[in-house]
Amino acid sequence: MAETTELAPAPAGAPSLHAAGRGLGQVAVAVIGMSGLRLDQPERRVLRALVWACVVAAGFSAEQQFRAAAGSSGAVRWAAVGYAVVIAVLYYGGMIAVLDTSVARRFTHAVGEARAVGGFDFVLGLLFLQQGLCQGLLMAAFPGQLPEVGVDGLWVVLGVVLGIVGFGTKLWATWLTGLNTYYCRDMFLGRATATDGYVVRGPYRWLRNPMYGVGNLHGYGVALCYRSVAGLVCVAVFQVLIYVFYFVREKPFIVRTYLGGTAA
Repeated sequence: MAETTELAPAPAGAPSLHAAGRGLGQVAVAVIGMSGLRLDQPERRVLRALVWACVVAAGFSAEQQFRAAAGSSGAVRWAAVGYAVVIAVLYYGGMIAVLDTSVARRFTHAVGEARAVGGFDFVLGLLFLQQGLCQGLLMAAFPGQLPEVGVDGLWVVLGVVLGIVGFGTKLWATWLTGLNTYYCRDMFLGRATATDGYVVRGPYRWLRNPMYGVGNLHGYGVALCYRSVAGLVCVAVFQVLIYVFYFVREKPFIVRTYLGGTAA
């Protein structure tokens, strides 16, 4: 469905270690891009990286403080809930309000396509990062709600398994579709920007939407590691909201743009 991050064939005789290193580098770019920082875009890359690093550092610092105050401060818990609500409104509400609408078209016309796309990628990247951080902080503020079980570390083991399956599936899907699709580039511009058409390879062979379905299991996995019922609820609410976005905005765009007006 979009530009792919797949590796180009290595030249004949190219060192295998060099090819492996290049492949790992592309995986790293994809993973960091999924967390909100597009290193594949050269424009203001250093500034964007600094902003991203500051937000990550602040998030980790807040997580430590929230964890230390968990159970002893109602204010911390309310702050975590409020933060999650604000990010949910900005992220999901913002995407519904902007993507494939006249808002994006007017903004693009006003500032030019290159600047509009760069600005949208930056803001959406920050929201990607913030929606992960707000869920983590909520889990840190409401830990230990699930009961202890007979096997030590069982919740953590289950959480790690879900994390590997969920994040692995989302990374696989992103690898095939490309970061431009992950950042909704085509929907922002209101036209197809893909080179691969409608992707039916990899996890898309079996799953209609692997990023939003199985690709969200890692969120539940992290909540299990915290033993946080509130975290599980938060992840579930966020997953429902991304499906609201999918049915309200993304699916109609895909059908109209890539499938000739006929649902797959």
